[in-house]
Amino acid sequence: HEVKLVRKFFNKEIITPGIRISSKNNDQKRIMSPRAAFKQGSDWLVIGRDLTKGNIKNNLKKLSDHLSQ
Repeated sequence: HEVKLVRKFFNKEIITPGIRISSKNNDQKRIMSPRAAFKQGSDWLVIGRDLTKGNIKNNLKKLSDHLSQ
């Protein structure tokens, strides 16, 4: 959520954790969608369980569809 602020002081690539394709928080208090993170200025996204749990191929398709909206 602070990517824009960090970008003002840090002129390197920014890696953003807590990215969720779904809106479920699970065990994390603060999450952001991949599209929102890129709009904020993130260069790299850390996406864990939303990709690795279940059918990875289907999950990658969900991510691709989400980003192309």
